[in-house]
Amino acid sequence: MISFELTRDEIIRRKKLSDTTRKMVCNLLDVVAEDDTSIMTVYRDFYLQISFSEVHPLMVFYMAKQLDHAAPIHDDLFNDMNQRSVLGSHSVNANIGCYNYRATHWLESEISQTRFFEILDRCIDEAAREFLAITHYAERSD
Repeated sequence: MISFELTRDEIIRRKKLSDTTRKMVCNLLDVVAEDDTSIMTVYRDFYLQISFSEVHPLMVFYMAKQLDHAAPIHDDLFNDMNQRSVLGSHSVNANIGCYNYRATHWLESEISQTRFFEILDRCIDEAAREFLAITHYAERSD
């Protein structure tokens, strides 16, 4: 097993990077709730949770949207979607009828507001495209 021991300076750098990014995001979005690791809001009709990990450092986008159709969706559809996906992964929670999308981004250096929205909007665009595909698939299955 490989052990990654970080220097004190690297630990401080990563924490600062995570804290700075989180503060910027909180100033840019209308945050409705937050805890020690995450902020939550609604963005472009998706529930959005952004989590931060200062150890790695990571910024994780989690998006969810309620599905109107309860038709069963075959695993092949998700396999195809996830093979096409460049940024993240797609799934559906059939128990509550909810589409989910998750993307993880490394924070190797500070990002600008423009770069943050570029990342976020590309994730949302991909989630919206596949949400629409799932909706059309469910309508055809009825």
